[in-house]
Amino acid sequence: MPSVLISAILMRKMFLKSLVLRGFKTFADNTEIEFLADSRVTAMVGPNGCGKSNLLDATRWVLGEDNPRALRVANLPDIIFAGTANRKSLSLAEVTLIFDNQAGELPVPFTEVAIKRRTFREGESEFFINKNACRLKDIKELLRDTGLGEGTYSIITQGQVDAILSSRGEERRAVFEEAAGVNKYKSRKHSAEKKLIAAEQNILRINDLKIEVSEHLINLEEQARKAREYLEIQARIKEIDLGLNKKLISHILEKRGKLLENLERIKKESSAKKQAEEKDYAELQALKDRHRRLEIEIDETLLRYEEEKDRLRETELDRRFAEGETARAEKSLADLSQRESELQQKIEELRQKISERESQRELLQNLQAGWWQAILQQINQLLQQLSSILAFFGDHPSLSLSFGSSAEKAETYKLKIEMLEEERKKIETEKEKSRFALQAHRSQLENIKSRLGEGKNKTPIAEALQTNKQEKEQLAKTIAALEEKLHNEGADERKVLDEETALEIALAKLEGEMNGIREKLWLEYNLNPDEISTLPYEVANLSRARGEVDEGKQKLRALEPVNLLAIEEFEKNKERLSFIEAQLTDLSAARENLHHLIIELDKKAEENFLETMRQISVVFSETFSKLFAGGEAKIALVPGLPALEAEIEISVRPSGRKWLPLPLLSGGERALSAIAILFSLMKVRPSPFCFLDEVDAALDEANIGRFTQMLKDFSAHTQMLVITHNKRTMAAADSIYGITMEEPGLSKVISMKLAEKV
Repeated sequence: MPSVLISAILMRKMFLKSLVLRGFKTFADNTEIEFLADSRVTAMVGPNGCGKSNLLDATRWVLGEDNPRALRVANLPDIIFAGTANRKSLSLAEVTLIFDNQAGELPVPFTEVAIKRRTFREGESEFFINKNACRLKDIKELLRDTGLGEGTYSIITQGQVDAILSSRGEERRAVFEEAAGVNKYKSRKHSAEKKLIAAEQNILRINDLKIEVSEHLINLEEQARKAREYLEIQARIKEIDLGLNKKLISHILEKRGKLLENLERIKKESSAKKQAEEKDYAELQALKDRHRRLEIEIDETLLRYEEEKDRLRETELDRRFAEGETARAEKSLADLSQRESELQQKIEELRQKISERESQRELLQNLQAGWWQAILQQINQLLQQLSSILAFFGDHPSLSLSFGSSAEKAETYKLKIEMLEEERKKIETEKEKSRFALQAHRSQLENIKSRLGEGKNKTPIAEALQTNKQEKEQLAKTIAALEEKLHNEGADERKVLDEETALEIALAKLEGEMNGIREKLWLEYNLNPDEISTLPYEVANLSRARGEVDEGKQKLRALEPVNLLAIEEFEKNKERLSFIEAQLTDLSAARENLHHLIIELDKKAEENFLETMRQISVVFSETFSKLFAGGEAKIALVPGLPALEAEIEISVRPSGRKWLPLPLLSGGERALSAIAILFSLMKVRPSPFCFLDEVDAALDEANIGRFTQMLKDFSAHTQMLVITHNKRTMAAADSIYGITMEEPGLSKVISMKLAEKV
């Protein structure tokens, strides 16, 4: 078939894209085997013991196989690479199958589906669909009725060929049922049967429960009747007792109202007396305070009197001192004025002398010539020295020569005038200070005289003392009268307080009675006095009501013990019995529905199985005749049993021979017949791929040719993966994968694609 046509067919069907192994048996390293879309027949070749069949075991394991015998190991952890002399063992094994799902045959919304299984040496396994963790059940549900499910005919070994050819019919039924799609009906039937068993068990349990509840209900009915009578009597006692307590509360409230009215009146009287007493007490305190203040004022007045006398004495001394200071200031000012006059007179005299010297100087200017000029100068110097000595001793003579040096004299006089002027200015300053001091002393003296006059004009302190003493005596009399009044008011107040205390004691007794009734109402009836006042219960006679209450309590004691919960329990059990009966009805209906469902599933499964067996019988006859060149074959169910339980009989007639059962055929004929059956199954219900493990081992050259031709014919619909040692089978393959062991115990894959013949 041309590769273009094969590719077009594959675009409409699911096919296996690749197989990835890591740590599985002898495949320690990550190994990926790709299956191209145009390589419809893939051969896997290699020497014995190289690990070819491990690829088939890996495929079977990832598809859900858990039987160690089917995987050719003693225990499941043995599938993990155990190590070699040069390689360490691994802790996990992992296998992944990747499918092209563009046709949507797998019920998931992905164009590529990867199914992965991983196991650890501890025995734990993990399952994934497109890298999402899942359960093994999910993988089996995904692959059901695709030809890759349980009892699959897509993986065929020599042992499975023998199983198909086995004389036991039930052993060969699995592949036929897978082809017929019976497994989904079996699964649903198995689930329905489990539900049916559970329903039957539930019906038995509920029947037992119904009997138990019915018996218990009979006992509860009598207890409930007794409890109702008890509650009726109790309700009547409650009604009378509440009416009795309501009457008592009314009497207590009436008495309490009168007591409260009297107490309020007495409290008002007590309050008025107390206010008057407080007013008098406040007045007494004010008078006492005034009395204390007068005593303090008298003491302070005496103290001021003494202080005033001391102050007048001190003021008199200050006056005398001020007069003395004023006289001294006046004398000092007069002395300074006299000195100033004397200085002024000296200054005038010096100015007169300067004037005279000026006249003499003019005269001398005319005489300063000749031999006697030197003599005059020496005399003049002597006179000046004499004047200086006399001035040192206190005299101020005026010695000069009228014909001496006038210029020098004039300068001396000017210098003296300046000195005298300086001294006169100092005297002026001292006069100013003296005047200021004199003025201050005179002001001080006037002030002292004024104070002395004021002190003499004041009211005498003795009069103030006399007034304060009289007021103090009057206050003492008033205080004594108020204290007597307060004593009488205190006696009256104590009398009122005694009456108030008596009323409060009476009210406390009534409150005690009220609390007793309140506590009784709360404990027995969960009511308070306000709530009981709104109830319609009334009693006319208190003594008769008490008698009825006592009589009712005797009846209650006669009925005891009473199960008061029996009424509620009786109603609940009655409802429970009704519910149980309804459950029995529902379970019975469910049981019938499950019976009908199982019958319907059996019917559909039988119809599908018979139709599939009819198709397989026709296809098997055609296929067998091709493989055996004119031979005949038929497949039929053993009569006398239902179709889903009957054994499958296979009879063949090779060309030129009579009809024979399969066990009587030769080894090659048996293998070829089994291959014809498997190819027929794949034609009726194609599988995405078919894995054949040395199924051609028993075929001769002639049968190999027919086998390879049929292999190519069926590869148009199904990927054919063949493990073989036969060269002709290898020649029919589109791709070949060689499995080798370059290192002992470690498998390796080598791929080769064969050129297509044109």
